[in-house]
Amino acid sequence: MVLVKVIEKSDLYMKAVVDGITPPLINALRRVFISDVPVLAIDEVIILDNTSVLYDEVLAHRLSMIPIKTDLKKLPKIEECEQELVDPSLCQVRFELNVEAKEPVVVYGRDLKSDDPEVRPVYEDVPIVKLVPGQKIVLEAYAKLGRARNHAKWQAGLAAYYYYPKVSVVDKANDKCMACTEICNGALEIKDDGSIMIHDVLKCTFNKWKTCEQVCSALKVDWDENKYVFWVESFGNMPVEDMVREGFRILKGKFQELVSELELELSRGQAPSGELTTEETEKATQVPEEFGEEESFTEE
Repeated sequence: MVLVKVIEKSDLYMKAVVDGITPPLINALRRVFISDVPVLAIDEVIILDNTSVLYDEVLAHRLSMIPIKTDLKKLPKIEECEQELVDPSLCQVRFELNVEAKEPVVVYGRDLKSDDPEVRPVYEDVPIVKLVPGQKIVLEAYAKLGRARNHAKWQAGLAAYYYYPKVSVVDKANDKCMACTEICNGALEIKDDGSIMIHDVLKCTFNKWKTCEQVCSALKVDWDENKYVFWVESFGNMPVEDMVREGFRILKGKFQELVSELELELSRGQAPSGELTTEETEKATQVPEEFGEEESFTEE
């Protein structure tokens, strides 16, 4: 059984304790969040006039790296866009940029005008280029839905994890142990009699706990092989909840696709004899039920 407990959450950040899965599976989830969750990013730029100091290709690159607000509920599924199962125009949004300088001016992300008012740069104060009097930029740009495995401009955010630390007190504190109160501020307390009180192991990362173990022989630090502290951070294209929900949907789809392919091969009798029985294959590809749940996280 997989248990998930949210310990910290904001609009763009979520930290949770995940218990009951193996390292390959938690790492697969991390990679999905980083590489497969789709967002809109400018992919095609038609430059009609550019007399700024930036070459056309440099200007296009700067535009492509501006994070764009993405509401996945209003867009087709990324798989439908990639397989051309829907009209390509539904998978993109058009922008215009038309600025002529009569005095020195900085062109910002907010100067990009979208056909959809809700699709706009996440950070409107991102500078694009400086213009001096007489210079101008006139262009069209198309933000398309894509994945970071194809280009970093489509990366929705970051994700990482570390093993859940198990900290034991095996002796009285020595003088060197005082350094741990600075390394892991708030996680432990050393009393006057040398006894050590562990208040909250999650206030210190696993690596910092291991550093404390090296300087303080009174501490023994171990880890739980199937329990992790997992965090996800959105770049602002979408709320972190939407990012997590889409990541679970994509990972579940990958498992279903793998199971379907294995079943197809087995039905054709092409599976090499002596490797996997049908029962073993089903067991190996069993997807945890929690991965099918949209509300997979329980908040503390």
